[in-house]
Amino acid sequence: MYPEKIMGLIPDLDKGLFGQKAYTLIVTNYRLIFAQTTNQLMKQEIERAKSQAEANGAGFFGKWKASASTGMNFHNRYYNMPPQAILQEDPNNFEIRPEQVKSIKVRSGHYDQQYATTSPNRLVIKWSGGKEKFTFERMDPVQVKNILGPLVGSKLR
Repeated sequence: MYPEKIMGLIPDLDKGLFGQKAYTLIVTNYRLIFAQTTNQLMKQEIERAKSQAEANGAGFFGKWKASASTGMNFHNRYYNMPPQAILQEDPNNFEIRPEQVKSIKVRSGHYDQQYATTSPNRLVIKWSGGKEKFTFERMDPVQVKNILGPLVGSKLR
């Protein structure tokens, strides 16, 4: 058995009415881990970024820049964490193993010319525990499929 390693991340998955919950999907060589992005975690990461900038001699604007970029790069922290620690980081984090997956659909959003609006991309996972529905805009659907494909194979549509 090979050690578990992170194969890719899919950041900023929104779930629920008006996307009240945000998740990062961590794809390892053994499972899918859904890590919820909470306000508390974000505040901790902002404080860590400010402290690190200050330790590196940054002034006011350097600390501001470090804290402002935290939101865009928050998901990268998971590359430096063991998968089990990610799962245990928050009680709302959960995992789905490949054998539990029935199907995964990745759908592109579309542009409505009449209203000049764009609908977000969608990710729907049917598994033995139910159905998980997410929207996402940060990544292209093809990129998402490329990250998920090696783990779930033909279950991906």
